[in-house]
Amino acid sequence: MEISIPQKVLKYEAFINDVLKEQLKKTAEDLDRTYGEIAEFIQLENLIQTIEENGLGKDGLKTQVDIGCNFYMQACVPDTSKILIDIGLGYFVEYTLKEALIVIKRRINLLNRKVDILRDQSANTKAHIKLVLHGIQELQNIK
Repeated sequence: MEISIPQKVLKYEAFINDVLKEQLKKTAEDLDRTYGEIAEFIQLENLIQTIEENGLGKDGLKTQVDIGCNFYMQACVPDTSKILIDIGLGYFVEYTLKEALIVIKRRINLLNRKVDILRDQSANTKAHIKLVLHGIQELQNIK
């Protein structure tokens, strides 16, 4: 039993909409999330460098902390020689500022590699979409 051309076209269109476009959407969300993580680590790296260069925090550091939904609260950090960094799954590790800079640079490099992989996945998915659309166009020209 052979499937008719209009049924094949519908099948391919459904594949594009249900599979490929969803893949593309998920990849875009992952890219956005990864870019956000990179931005946070760069911001943390800049803060640590500022603390080290200017000798801030020897007498404590007054700052504002985001406690959620862009709601800030004043805080005082008595000792800025160590910092806690989220390593994932809700676990934090205490580092000295120099150790933290090393860890942050490694994480940024790792996240940049992840961005490259996600970009490649996105490009592949877009290429698959174009390929299937071209196939649909050829099927419709056969009529």
